[in-house]
Parts: sequence; structure tokens; C-alpha cells
Amino acid sequence: MAEYFIARGLPVPRELERNPLTDWRRLSVIAGAILVFYVGLRITNPDFSRANPEYAASVIAQLFHWDLRILTPQNEFETFWDTAEGLMIATIFLGIVATGFSILVALPLSFLGARNIMSGHPVTAAIYIFVRFLFTVIRSIDVLIVVIIFGVLIGIGTAAGVVGLAFHNVGVLGKLYSEAIEGIDAGPLEAITATGASRFQVIWTAVLPQIINPYISFTIYRLDANVRLAPILGYVGGGGIGVLLFQSIQLLQYGAAGLIIFMIVVTVAAMDFASAQIRRRLI
Repeated sequence: MAEYFIARGLPVPRELERNPLTDWRRLSVIAGAILVFYVGLRITNPDFSRANPEYAASVIAQLFHWDLRILTPQNEFETFWDTAEGLMIATIFLGIVATGFSILVALPLSFLGARNIMSGHPVTAAIYIFVRFLFTVIRSIDVLIVVIIFGVLIGIGTAAGVVGLAFHNVGVLGKLYSEAIEGIDAGPLEAITATGASRFQVIWTAVLPQIINPYISFTIYRLDANVRLAPILGYVGGGGIGVLLFQSIQLLQYGAAGLIIFMIVVTVAAMDFASAQIRRRLI
């Protein structure tokens, strides 16, 4: 490839001047990655000797022998919302409600966490640093840990799942929203500011029109992710269909577990398709 540029009297790009087989920097990176992987194997020491292929195969086979009884109430004390499809619907809305709550908090905070909005004064700059640090802290705590904590504080159930998922998403959406604001065209921002408009007027006329589509796209993306994550929250007391899945596995009812997993896969696939179609129409 380098000969192509030389024959035409063009400068050879720096990437093509290096031979990938003799470039010590690339080789050192590869060697470092192999070393880290080897050290990881030595530390974790995964032991597969106790695996039982025959038992694993039998469990997998049972997952496809669905137990349809979980689709209907089992006694007079159960209602539709105690069945698998009722819990699946509740799980979907768990993700939707959690996303809605996180938007209410992350949306106003995102303007305080945008450098181009909060620059120009020591106080606003300090607020910007604090808000971005807050987003980082919230985002760094895994959602399962947050749900466990809120399960202790407010009790096990969908409330812990909604609050825990919303809390985590404030950090995620806040960061995405703030970066969307920082990526807008600075021309209208400077023009409106030059007219002597207030900070609120600048945001209303120069910022909001540019961030509506990115905000909608980011929100749909997080909604999709939250619905995918919501079934897992049941394992740590977050409510929803994850509770039934956990109980089915604990009681070795693999037929029921297999049907629940299938329902989760279909739901996630449908949500993913719908969100992709919506985002495509926003571009």
C-alpha cells in the first residue's frame, strides 16, 4: 500500500510507514494484553472439572418443555397480575416509569452540567464541576447495588426497582444530555448572547431547538436498556417477572423458567425493534 503513494509522489501516511510485524508499539500492546489475560486466568483460576455435561443438557432440554400453568392464576387468591404475562407487563412499565422519573431529574441537571452553558462565572463553573461529578458518582454505582440498598430502605418490591433504576439512570441520562448540549452549534448561542439575552432566553431560543432530537434518541435508547434490565431486578428484590423467574429456578421448575426466559426475549426484541424504528425516523 505504501508503494501506491510513493509511485504517485504523495506523502506516505504514518500508519503505512510502520510494519505491523515489526512495530514495537503494537507488539508491546499485544504482549501486554496477553500478559493481562494470563494473569487474570491465574488469579481467577476457573475450574471446569466439576461441570456435568449430561446434567447441563437435561436442564437445557427442560427449559424448552414450557409449563403453561404460569400463564393462568393457580388459585382463588391470585389475579391476572400474578401470572407470567401480568408480571411481564408490570416489568415493562417498571422500566417505563423508572425512565420517566429519571428524565424529570436529569433534564434540568443536564443544563447545569454543560460547560458551554455554565462557563463565564466562577459560581456557575463550580456548579458545573459539582453536577458532572455527581453524574459520575451516580453512574458508577451499579443498578443492582442501588436496588439492593433501596430494597432495605423502602422494602422489597416494584418500588425499590423503580427508584433504584431511576437513580442509576439520572447519572447516565444526565451525562448523555449534558454532552448533547456541549455538542451543539455555538453560532446561535453566541449570537443570542450578544444581544444581551438572559441565560434562560439563550437556552430557550438557541439550545433547545438543537437538542430535542438527540434528547429523544437518548431517552428511547435508555428506555430500551431499562426494559432489558428490569427483569434482572427481581433477583435482588426489585419486583416484576424476575421474582417469578428466580423462584422457578430455585424450585427447579425449569419448564416455567424456560417460558419466562422466552417471554423476556420476545419482549426485549420487540422493544429493540420499536426503538430502532423510532430513532431511525429522528435522524
